[in-house]
Amino acid sequence: MKNWMTAATLGIVLSAPMTGHAEAAGSSQAEVEQLKGQVAALLARVEQLEKAQASAPATAREAAGSALPQLEERLAAVEESNDRQTDQLAQGLAGSSAMDWARNIKWKGDLRYRNESFDIEGSSSDRVRDRLRVRFGLEAKISPTLLAGIEIATGEGRDARSTNSTLDSANQHEEIGLDLAYVDWRPRSDLLVTLGKQRQPWFKAGNSLFFDGDVNPEGASFQYGGKTGLFARAWGYWLEEMSGAADSNVIGGQVGYAFGNGLTLAGGYWDYGAIQDQPVLAFVGAPAGNSSYTANAACTPSPTGVARCYTHDYNIAIADLQWAGKVGAMPVTLFGGYLENMDPDRLNTGYNLGFLLGKAADPRTWEFGVMYEDLEQDAQMAAFLDSDFADGRTQGRGYVLQGAWAPVKNMTMKATYFLNDRDYDTTAEADYKRLQLDLNYKF
Repeated sequence: MKNWMTAATLGIVLSAPMTGHAEAAGSSQAEVEQLKGQVAALLARVEQLEKAQASAPATAREAAGSALPQLEERLAAVEESNDRQTDQLAQGLAGSSAMDWARNIKWKGDLRYRNESFDIEGSSSDRVRDRLRVRFGLEAKISPTLLAGIEIATGEGRDARSTNSTLDSANQHEEIGLDLAYVDWRPRSDLLVTLGKQRQPWFKAGNSLFFDGDVNPEGASFQYGGKTGLFARAWGYWLEEMSGAADSNVIGGQVGYAFGNGLTLAGGYWDYGAIQDQPVLAFVGAPAGNSSYTANAACTPSPTGVARCYTHDYNIAIADLQWAGKVGAMPVTLFGGYLENMDPDRLNTGYNLGFLLGKAADPRTWEFGVMYEDLEQDAQMAAFLDSDFADGRTQGRGYVLQGAWAPVKNMTMKATYFLNDRDYDTTAEADYKRLQLDLNYKF
């Protein structure tokens, strides 16, 4: 009787509903293993009961046996649910990792269409041309302190001072080159070390044209400071690597202070190495006004030589001054700069002064600016000089007038007019007028 009641009780227990642990959607693998153990124990117990109570009523044995398929079916359902949730979790983690990767990549680019016309004294005919500039790149955040950047851009003849491509040559494919390729390391918020082909690290006041904005130097730089207070810059860049002679390069530094009222002062020094009595650097338009002489390949002066070599060295000191603030609601920038090449005794200085009203950024905003610049023959190394002012040559002076309008977001319409005197105080002096009409699109 006692054994019969035990078998009946077992049947009732096996036919009872599963506990919440087995039915829960989020059952863990540990719960599944626990259920498997329970099933094995019950099966062993049933087998013992069947042997010991062979004479017990059939209904008790049937009740115990009929519960087993139900328990096994529920166990299989729990295992299937657990597998499904494991797959979903893995997919969710993979998706999360993909989103993290995407968030660490920043794409950017711009397209500019330009109509350009020239009026040059002594030229037999005026010149008009249309040009395109396209730049496209990305920045990838490698870690909290490391960032890599790559950018490609249009250009012609690997011109370091221009990313424009003229619409001509019977619709041939336009040239594309590597414009930027660098790695930034920022060990702390006010320190930045950059390696590779990079943007100019030094502070440049206002719309100064002492340096062409398209020139992206190659080497290493260091920057210290924030938006206000003391800041410092240092750099070392390659210009020409030579197997049989000294390598041309430029090293320098800049120190400045950004006051909280919008005033910024900076002074810097650029020391160009292996320039004097060396072949003229290979860039478009070289030597672009800098003093040079005819020589043989070893830079020995020769009236029949086929080479051009630099007459002077270039050790240049530059001072920059800028105030950026508002008059009422109108953004205003006032700026000026002075530079001097310490090597030659004459034709070695330059300066500029200018202002900018407004800022063409948000929809239906505008800006207008005027600058005057005077740059003597050997004041600046022409390989870095702006390529538009005075035809991209030293010994130029005059005005630059510009205006821009932003009709919608990420689009500006801009006009720039160069009213210059090229090669002034020389027998080649000529009035130089250049008008640029631009449509700029950012994306």
